[in-house]
Amino acid sequence: MTDEINITAHSTVVLNAFNELCSRAYSDWCIHKAIFSDNPRRKELEKSIAGHGLEHFSILSQESILLQIAKLHDPAIQQGHVTLGVEYMVRFGGWDKDTEETLQKLKQGLDDLAAKIRPARHKVLSHNDLETFLSGATLGAFPDGEDDKHFKTLQEFADVINFAVIGEKRPFRENAARISGGLLWFFREDACKNQPIMI
Repeated sequence: MTDEINITAHSTVVLNAFNELCSRAYSDWCIHKAIFSDNPRRKELEKSIAGHGLEHFSILSQESILLQIAKLHDPAIQQGHVTLGVEYMVRFGGWDKDTEETLQKLKQGLDDLAAKIRPARHKVLSHNDLETFLSGATLGAFPDGEDDKHFKTLQEFADVINFAVIGEKRPFRENAARISGGLLWFFREDACKNQPIMI
């Protein structure tokens, strides 16, 4: 397979697959925020018997989200294989000029966060780079709020594509709130009553 693939428009199968990838990343990000970033009991829980488990689960969640975002920004063609993601959707959509320009502009905004995550993906998430581990370097960090901006832009990007292909917008999955609520049940106040405080 070469870079000369000729796809003039996305099928609904490809569109649905792309929407699913975006929704999964978005839902997992929402769940992470609800449990770890926005949890009003976070500080109390960190000092409880649940603290170490919570910290470990937070790391697992962060790594998964970073990897999902990074994969959405892989090149459309790598080593002869087609990769479904942001670049693929722009490059092989057969868009009219206005739609192409809109998507390219949104893609540039999305690429900003992806560029910050990419070193973590290549040296920590996908590989165990010895130099990185020995140096203790933190990779994949980005300013507060940049993730919010990224997912807002990703929804705009998906909206443009969905509207062009099927004539309607599809918001990312809304079940993240239900899942978050269920998981937060484990961190309810009575779950930590009379438990030792860890120091």
